[in-house]
Amino acid sequence: MMWLSDTKQTEENDDGDSDLESSLSSSASAVGEEVPIWVRGDQRWVSGITEQTTCRDVVQVLLQDEQARGRPVSSLDKYVITERWRGVEQPLEDTAKLLDIWNTWGTAQTEVKLSLRRGYHHQHHNRHATEADCEGMFVTSGHRHHRPPSLARKSRCRSESSESAAAWKTVHPKRLNQLHSQYSSATATNEELLRLVLKQGEVIRKQLKKLRHSEHQIGYLEDKTHRARVKKHGSNYLLETYLKGLSDAVDPEADSSLAVDKNSDSGVMTEGDSEQSHNNNPKITKNTKTLERLSLSSEEFGKDLKDDDTSSTVSEATVREQLELYEKITKVNKRLLKEEEALVRLDVNIRKYEKNKEGTEEVSKALNKLRTDMTKSACEMQHNEIVLEEIVEKLESRRLYLDNLYRDIANEDKEYEMLQALLFSKAQQASEYESRRYRPPQLYQTKELLDTLV
Repeated sequence: MMWLSDTKQTEENDDGDSDLESSLSSSASAVGEEVPIWVRGDQRWVSGITEQTTCRDVVQVLLQDEQARGRPVSSLDKYVITERWRGVEQPLEDTAKLLDIWNTWGTAQTEVKLSLRRGYHHQHHNRHATEADCEGMFVTSGHRHHRPPSLARKSRCRSESSESAAAWKTVHPKRLNQLHSQYSSATATNEELLRLVLKQGEVIRKQLKKLRHSEHQIGYLEDKTHRARVKKHGSNYLLETYLKGLSDAVDPEADSSLAVDKNSDSGVMTEGDSEQSHNNNPKITKNTKTLERLSLSSEEFGKDLKDDDTSSTVSEATVREQLELYEKITKVNKRLLKEEEALVRLDVNIRKYEKNKEGTEEVSKALNKLRTDMTKSACEMQHNEIVLEEIVEKLESRRLYLDNLYRDIANEDKEYEMLQALLFSKAQQASEYESRRYRPPQLYQTKELLDTLV
């Protein structure tokens, strides 16, 4: 169930007309939500909109409200709800859920304006809103129907303030078509750019995959050629080729032999050579051919050695002596390294021993201190035991003395009681005899009896 109000529901609650209106508004907010819709330049709040409410239902409620206000309206199919955002206005379908459309805008709802517009019938497939704004005159099938004079005058006075504010926001259908065409062309160009970027990404991935494969193949072939040269010429072929180049540089007559084979490989593959071989020979077969061409064969290597022997025998002898010296130096260096490592280990062990020695000395000092403390405490304990024994003996003697005193006191108490009893009995007898007569001898006898008892 939907209903209309000129102001928002929260404002009604703030005014506080009555408790009934507040209860109705709270129940209405619990049933559905309210959405602002502009009708003839005035903002109306449609309440009770749920997720199942369509635009057609809202149009029906708005037209009923217009009829209740005494304003002429046309059929339901000729009205649509439009959505306007930043100068772009588009009609909404009759079956569209208005609450879903309104909630999708989120924080930008203040920039969106929903309006009730008079449009063509949907069977003509024209989805754009017209410029007529449901005020003044209504266009039906090419004819103009004027309002009654009184209603037209009232509506003119009511909408003078809103016409100036809403007229400049109305978008012409041609301009709207241009905007839609620009938007569609922009989306098409964006899609084309996206496809192009995706294709370029795939091409880049393929090229990277090829590069990794070629690098793996180059590394494998370099390792293979290096092992083959080691088997053919020995592990020192790099040093020999380097020394051969030095001897040629020393001999000025052998400068021409340096330009014989500029592409001779010394076993070290530079970055430029690898790139050049990779660019010129993209296939693996061509790479193998270039590697075979660059690799030194045993005949060429022997020929170079013979030429070197014939050209400079003295330099070879000096080189051999230098090699022997270098080998001896390397051996001495290795021994020195071992000795240095042994010295470092010895230094570490000495430091550990010193640390342990310091720790043992501290422990021995602590033990001696503990022993002296223990002897002192033992002497104190013995002295305390002797003192305790003396105190116990004194206490025993005092206890015996107290026991004797308790006995004496008990005896004295008994004697006192006996004397009290005798005195009481004698006093009674004396009182009895005094009543009769005075008898002095009896008193003398009682005195003798007391003396005997004491």
